[in-house]
Amino acid sequence: MLTLNNKLDNLIFKDITKEDLKDVLSLYNQNAQNIYATGIDGRMSLRDIKEKYLEVLVNSHEFFTGIFLNKDEGLQLIGVIKGRIDYENSEEAWISSILVDKRYQRLGIGTKAAEALIDMLNRSYDIKRFYIGIIAGNDIGRCFWQKLEFCYFRTIEQYIKFKNLTEDLIIMKKEIV
Repeated sequence: MLTLNNKLDNLIFKDITKEDLKDVLSLYNQNAQNIYATGIDGRMSLRDIKEKYLEVLVNSHEFFTGIFLNKDEGLQLIGVIKGRIDYENSEEAWISSILVDKRYQRLGIGTKAAEALIDMLNRSYDIKRFYIGIIAGNDIGRCFWQKLEFCYFRTIEQYIKFKNLTEDLIIMKKEIV
């Protein structure tokens, strides 16, 4: 697993551990928007999330980072970011998902987390190009990434099956000069 540990104000970014998986699962299944945004057709099981975790754990190019809020009673998982550095082009990274607990949405935490991730990957690994794939109907996700200066790159037609419909995947890109 690619380590992306950092602190930014009251947010702590640290690798997801086996002990965090039940909380991660709760985030993935928290609401229909989270399920839709990740491109998973339905609720995930603990077994599903463990498989995803093991895939990342054994891969030195992938990251699965928790967004923790530093509270008086300790760290509380309020979000996750998952992605990878491209195998063939080490100046590119793909962000496969970013989720924030619904209680902390619309507070700028997702924006702050995405900006911190981009900065960490740029400074630590010299990443210059960032990509994100969004289901064509995910207007909330598209607006979020546009706000972070991601631009349309291309469309992969009929890429993902979701709720018995096949949808296009929109690839967005951000370059750091």
